[in-house]
Amino acid sequence: MPNLGLCRACKGKVSSEATLCPHCGQPNPYEDQLGHVRALVAGGQKIEAVKVYRELTGCDLAEAKTFVDSLTRNRY
Repeated sequence: MPNLGLCRACKGKVSSEATLCPHCGQPNPYEDQLGHVRALVAGGQKIEAVKVYRELTGCDLAEAKTFVDSLTRNRY
């Protein structure tokens, strides 16, 4: 299921599956934001990663924790 986040260029709402921002045309508008979450997980900052993911997607705490935990499991 796709998530809603913000475009890295114009901050308009964009789907996690979008290849272009519908507002400004930025290619891969959502990927950089998830890359930031992945970098936080890789650096051992899981709580900050959960916080950032929630801000990006608007999801609840449990969903964000599940997502971050899945990134942790996929690292090994």
